[in-house]
Amino acid sequence: MRTMLDIAVDYGIENCKNSTYVPFENFFEVVEKELKNKWELEAEEKEIAYETLRVNKIGELYRLLTVDSRFVRDKNENQWTTRMGFN
Repeated sequence: MRTMLDIAVDYGIENCKNSTYVPFENFFEVVEKELKNKWELEAEEKEIAYETLRVNKIGELYRLLTVDSRFVRDKNENQWTTRMGFN
């Protein structure tokens, strides 16, 4: 199974060509779509609401993009692109 970062990298390669910035929400939407079934099971196992887990996953993805040198965030808006030479 692919990780959140694997999915985000693939999405960035496809959608951030020529330094195009994409809203963070778009990255998360794609990640959630692929991992939602797994996350629902995780929420059930942890006995927490899916929404609670989802908020945690949003923060986790944001941290992953922040520390991964392949991504760059627009300083003024919550938009991301891939670093030049990456895609």
